[in-house]
Amino acid sequence: MIYDLSRAERQHRAIQNEKPGPTHEPKRCACGKNVTARQLAQHGKCEHYRLTAGLAEGDLDKLRHMLGATAHHPHMKWGFRNHYLCNVQDREAMERLVAAGLAVRGEMMLRTQYYHATRVGCRAAGLDRSGIARALGAVL
Repeated sequence: MIYDLSRAERQHRAIQNEKPGPTHEPKRCACGKNVTARQLAQHGKCEHYRLTAGLAEGDLDKLRHMLGATAHHPHMKWGFRNHYLCNVQDREAMERLVAAGLAVRGEMMLRTQYYHATRVGCRAAGLDRSGIARALGAVL
């Protein structure tokens, strides 16, 4: 006797035997951010990690403050300013930002120094294109 499966039974068995499709696992940099596989293959780390590798813990916060890119400002207004009047305590942090290419020195005022973020510094602080245009337009 030949056992013939009905069409519904064949479909049911086919579904049971299917393997799940490949799952897409996002690639993560050493700093924890999601990055593209191409960027990881080329550089081994994300651009943000590469830019901020030589900075101390609070340096990036000072850069964000310089650009007005803090949590109490709306994201769409980030970059509305691009200056930081440095006091004596913050001078080392600002010099680290200058050495990393994220900021440049501005004019002196009395015995304090103004600093301004560069285009690379704006990207490291998380500004989008319009924010970078606002920030760099404020300096130029």
